[in-house]
Amino acid sequence: MNHKRFFTRGIILLVAILISACTASAATPCPTSESQPCPTVEQQTLTALDTWRWGWSNEAHVVITINPGDQCSMEMVNTIIEPWLNYEIVVNDKTYQNYFIVVETLLPEYSIKDLEAWPYPADTPPPYINFIGGTIVNPMSRTLAGGEIDISKGPLYFTCLVEGPDTLKVIGNLGPVEVPTATP
Repeated sequence: MNHKRFFTRGIILLVAILISACTASAATPCPTSESQPCPTVEQQTLTALDTWRWGWSNEAHVVITINPGDQCSMEMVNTIIEPWLNYEIVVNDKTYQNYFIVVETLLPEYSIKDLEAWPYPADTPPPYINFIGGTIVNPMSRTLAGGEIDISKGPLYFTCLVEGPDTLKVIGNLGPVEVPTATP
C-alpha cells in the first residue's frame, strides 16, 4: 500500500473541507427547549406607483377602496361625464383571493336599498340591474379600470364582492352616482 499517496489524498481532502467550511454561510443554532419567537412574515404592501401610473390614476373619476374587515368605500375625485367612466380600485386587504367590483345601473323603480336586500350569494344577480362592467383584482393591489358607459338607464351603482376558497359575498353597495351628459 502506498502510504505517501494515501497521506497526500488525505491532506487534499482536509484542505477542501476547510475551504468549504470557511466559505459556507453560518449555520443556525440547534433548537433548544427554550421558547423561540416565531419567524415573522414580511407584510405585503401596495406597490408604489411610478409617474406614468400616477398620471393615469389621476384620470379616475371614482376611487373604490377595500380595507380589512370587509369595508368598501367610494370617493368621487373627478366629475364623470358621459360617455366615459374611469374608476380605480385600491385593495388594502389580503383576506380573500379575489376582489370584484361590479358597475351597474338599476331599473327606475329600484334603489340601493334593493341592492342591499338582495340575498347573496345567489345563483343569479338581481333581475333589476343593468350590468355595465366589472373588474376582478388581486389582494393588495391598485387597478385603474373603465370604459364607455350608457347612462340612459340611470345613475351608476357599484357592488363590492369578495371571493375566497369557501366564500363569495357582497361587502358593500355604493351609489347612486349621477352622470351628467356630455355637452355637444
